Amino acid sequence: ADEEYNLRVRKNAMIYSGIFNAKTKVNNTNQFPIGENITKAVDIANGSIQKLFAEDTNLIIFQENKVNKALIDKDAIYTAEGTPIQVASDPNVIIGQIVPFSGKYGISENPESFAFYGNRKYFADKNRGSILRLSQDGITPISDAGMRDFFKDNLPLASRVYGMYDESKNKYVVSIYNGVSRAGLVMRNSITEPCQEVGYSTLSFDEMSKG
Repeated sequence: ADEEYNLRVRKNAMIYSGIFNAKTKVNNTNQFPIGENITKAVDIANGSIQKLFAEDTNLIIFQENKVNKALIDKDAIYTAEGTPIQVASDPNVIIGQIVPFSGKYGISENPESFAFYGNRKYFADKNRGSILRLSQDGITPISDAGMRDFFKDNLPLASRVYGMYDESKNKYVVSIYNGVSRAGLVMRNSITEPCQEVGYSTLSFDEMSKG
């Protein structure tokens, strides 16, 4: 037996185990059969994988500089024009062909900015100073709706970008933290004292007004 084990971190690759089924109490998540093709990689030139999101039969793969999708449990055969013509029935295909979304956008290193509602996914691309929405129409830079200059200037300076979706108000809310405190003044017992303010900026995108 080869006991000289080595550690290799593949930031652009995925690996899947055996199946898990709570109804039948089958739990094979600790099984990784080396005789099967159980890994799938994306282009390392687009950075590491930061977020995975399963939607119906698609797996959305968020890299630092790209967003891809892959079919789960099936694989499609495409014509030269890119139209799917049939589905392969190979039972060993778990993660199918990886197809990139158009546009040079990713989630940078801020998976905490991700939020979703219905078929809409929202996230921030700090590297490009953009807030993005992924829907059936593809990727749209929603930060261009009146706030393009603000995000271009402030998003690259952020250390954290927190995102959530407010279902009651139908808004994507993003909070940018730049990690730097700002000096200010506060009145305590009739005495003005200096204080430090946390550098947060919180904004929202309204789907009704598109701004």
